[in-house]
Amino acid sequence: MLKIGNVEAPNKVVLAPMAGVCNPAFRLIAKEFGTGLVCAEMVSDKAIVHGNSRSMEMLYVDDREKPLSLQIFGGDTETLVQAAR
Repeated sequence: MLKIGNVEAPNKVVLAPMAGVCNPAFRLIAKEFGTGLVCAEMVSDKAIVHGNSRSMEMLYVDDREKPLSLQIFGGDTETLVQAAR
């Protein structure tokens, strides 16, 4: 089992994040093949804060994908915190 904080994955198999590949459909396929933890693509903190529709679509999570890792990137502490919330 893989445990990160209070999040437990059934095994130590982790799907690496891949830009342009790790959409919900691909993540679900990986889960069906036994991946313990899947990763979504990186999303800009500023895109989240401003509600960019394409970026918000990238944050969609199907309950069957959980546990899941979301990645937020940026260079400003204030917008990183806003985006994380």
